[in-house]
Amino acid sequence: MNARRYTAMALSAGAATLPTLAYAHHAMDNALPATAMQGLLSGLAHPIVGLDHLLFVLAIGATCYYFGQRAGAVAAFLGAALAGTVVHLYRATLPYPDAWVALTLVVLGVLLMRAAPVLRSKAVVGFLALAGIAHGYAYGESIVGAEQTPLVAYLAGFTLMQILVVLAGYGLARVADRKRPSPGVAKAVGGALSVAGVAFLVIGFAA
Repeated sequence: MNARRYTAMALSAGAATLPTLAYAHHAMDNALPATAMQGLLSGLAHPIVGLDHLLFVLAIGATCYYFGQRAGAVAAFLGAALAGTVVHLYRATLPYPDAWVALTLVVLGVLLMRAAPVLRSKAVVGFLALAGIAHGYAYGESIVGAEQTPLVAYLAGFTLMQILVVLAGYGLARVADRKRPSPGVAKAVGGALSVAGVAFLVIGFAA
């Protein structure tokens, strides 16, 4: 099965799930975590129940594989995501937070499609830091008002899960590259990510 067919299948699956998963950012039916365990479970779930977050973090892993980025790029995103959550906790306002998250998908998708040289440079660290703030702000929505213990557990949970998702994205890219080495695979990933980002933007503004 070639890369184009894989991409078409992925896009079809994504289109089917977008309406229900687009902004499923709460793992506990909108309930605020009250214990350390609830905070941890909510944090672990948050990066995967939100499809926009999941796709972007997977794409970070793929970017690291295809363009030689290492722990520094991942750490920039993770640290900025924590900072973005703290910004939300202190009641700072970021207008259209879901639109900013969707925009990060579009931008990274376009860069992947074009195999942009910036993806091999240190400049990508700055982009991932900005993206991390947007994603972290969105993560903060489900923990605003929580006590310190579940809050700390939540931060630890979503950071750990993001690391695992990055590793999964890296591993998937590595397996795909070994089975069918082709620069077109990274471009196909970028195309799918861009389409998903545009879809999230449309859904967000139509809601």
